[in-house]
Amino acid sequence: MSTDSDVKELAELRERLEERIRSLQEELETSKKLLTIVDRQLSEKSFVKATDFPSEVALARPEGGHAEVRPMKRQKDGYLLGNASVAKDALTIDIAQDVAVRSSTPPFKSYFIGKVLGAMRTDDERLHDEGRLPADKMISFDYEEPSSKMTRITVRNYGDKVRLNEIISTATWTLTKMLEKQA
Repeated sequence: MSTDSDVKELAELRERLEERIRSLQEELETSKKLLTIVDRQLSEKSFVKATDFPSEVALARPEGGHAEVRPMKRQKDGYLLGNASVAKDALTIDIAQDVAVRSSTPPFKSYFIGKVLGAMRTDDERLHDEGRLPADKMISFDYEEPSSKMTRITVRNYGDKVRLNEIISTATWTLTKMLEKQA
């Protein structure tokens, strides 16, 4: 059986716990308010209105209506492999002039064309068969190789940004591997 002193200790302990909970709840509410203030300040200071941009930004678009040009660089040393010009429905990869690669060099046809772009084409064909993608919106691709040197890869109807990024990163990796095999 418990003694009066045990009961008294338990009651005091309970009172301290309740006070601690109240204190922590007040601290939590204060922290939430501070977080709201910080978030508001961040959004006000980091958000830039379009009207605040200089007008030269609008003129910086590349020729041909491309919205963006991304340099494609070898990861280990930053060597420029080419430039990816991204338009609404087409991606054009212009291979750098000093990058001499042939389409017959692996893994271009087996991996990049066959597995990456081919898989995307298969997905688009399935969507087309299900009636969810018109035939003129299916991915298509080709490459230019005058004088046994690839100069350009064109991918039309690449789809969304995820696919676009996958194509560019895989093309960069593929060109890197092709250069290693030709060296």
